[in-house]
Amino acid sequence: MDANGTGRRTHHAREPMDPALNLEARRLFVSAALTTHAVRSLGGRLSAEGDAGDLLARARRLGEGMDPVHRRYRLSFDPPYPGLTAGPEAVGGGSRIVLACRAFDGEGRQLGVVFTTLIPGRLPQVSVAPAGAGVPEDWRSVAEPS
Repeated sequence: MDANGTGRRTHHAREPMDPALNLEARRLFVSAALTTHAVRSLGGRLSAEGDAGDLLARARRLGEGMDPVHRRYRLSFDPPYPGLTAGPEAVGGGSRIVLACRAFDGEGRQLGVVFTTLIPGRLPQVSVAPAGAGVPEDWRSVAEPS
């Protein structure tokens, strides 16, 4: 028997989650949602034969179809997802492009900085860093011609 004598368990309200842990959980969730969006938008793994021009074209496509993400998860981005970039970079015999924008919840609170990385031969990678993460001032919109 339980404390109220009914033989049934009673459920007690859970303690509220630690605010820092809650924010980290939300950043992980946003990362997963945007990774799913990126994989679907780009058709999965990027072609291993892609060059810098291909990466830039694919990066520009990431902003398409974001309305359902905005509505479903009550998110906004500044600048609009996928954000700013330094452009394609040569790395280890290949190339990559890194993009960044700030993510906000439905009440306008900053959740963090979204970093999206596209590398030929790999799936898109998205992570959300804490709000204090910097975005270089010389980065430009991925929508702007290089």
